[in-house]
Amino acid sequence: MNMNLTKTLLIFLISSFQAMAQNNGEMKIPFTDLSHHILVHAKIDSSENSFNFIIDTGGATFVDIDVVKQLGLKEQGPMAKITTLNLSGNLIKNVFCFTTFNFDIFRPAGTPIHGIIGSNLMERYKVTFDYQANIITFSEDTAALQPVDDELYFNFRNHPINNAPIIKIKVNQDTIEGMIDTGQPYPVVLPMNYFEQFETSDNTGLIRSKGVMIKWPQTAPDHNYLARLTSCEIGNMKLTDVICVFAELPPMLSMPLIGTDLLSQFTMIINYPKDEMVLIPVPDIHFMDNIYSAGVNLNISEGGEIFVEGVWEGSPADEANIQVGDKVVSFNSTMITPENLHELMQMLYDDDIKSITLEVKDNTGVRKIELTKRMLF
Repeated sequence: MNMNLTKTLLIFLISSFQAMAQNNGEMKIPFTDLSHHILVHAKIDSSENSFNFIIDTGGATFVDIDVVKQLGLKEQGPMAKITTLNLSGNLIKNVFCFTTFNFDIFRPAGTPIHGIIGSNLMERYKVTFDYQANIITFSEDTAALQPVDDELYFNFRNHPINNAPIIKIKVNQDTIEGMIDTGQPYPVVLPMNYFEQFETSDNTGLIRSKGVMIKWPQTAPDHNYLARLTSCEIGNMKLTDVICVFAELPPMLSMPLIGTDLLSQFTMIINYPKDEMVLIPVPDIHFMDNIYSAGVNLNISEGGEIFVEGVWEGSPADEANIQVGDKVVSFNSTMITPENLHELMQMLYDDDIKSITLEVKDNTGVRKIELTKRMLF
């Protein structure tokens, strides 16, 4: 790491400790689920506009550079200063944010994202994620947690870059460290360089992608794997047939990730100052052990065309001979645009919608395809 970047990170981490809540006690912030991301609304400084932020325990704190320019925020190298961040009436002062994140990755979700609230801002609080009530609570009461018998208790270490909590888990027969990451949707994501040791493990299913189904900023993968792990142990809870994705992750953050589809089966309390966390199982707890899908991933080209970025092998999309690079012209007789792509994406991920009709264009012309979803394993 060069000296300038080291200096910038040091300034950022010192500045993060200066973020001061104006409310004594607790800040209760409602959130909505955006494609398995935690979405909160915020006002910045004196602006009356509302901006959308993702709560991401596995990320740093960012703000879109376009917002920085629009509001005239003070910049220092790759960072900008928000004097007052207003989260549903809860004020946090002096929030220092990186400005180097490309928020275009969220475009297919249809909701503009303007910032990310990461662990290096939440680090001074005890933070409770109540997925059932859609409430996140920042508390200045950081007394040690007192778990009861049915709760999973962990001491964690912090990631040196973004302060994300890291705990030990057991995947199949291997004990590994995993980052608590509310910013990614799958139960478990393993870096692609773990694939060889898990390829020969006793998994209950393995599917390769043609093209890319999931990718992170600053990476350029050409495929993923979807696996169903024989076992995954979180604390003293042993799960079977847990869905896992293998993906290329940014080098400085390349480690196993524990994501929303697993974490949302608990009320999660992260006591950052004490380096401890508790997972409280929700009623009717259920972990993802299969994927009901058409098996296609879409994206937007620089020219505004909607194209196929990936398909899972053996999926309905693959069996319909949909190829990476094909253009999508319409869905259910509606012409598709970047503005309504999110409607199609929601249909693709909504288990109550059984089939979708697409018009797909390749080098031979346009054809109409009815995709009927099914379990991929």
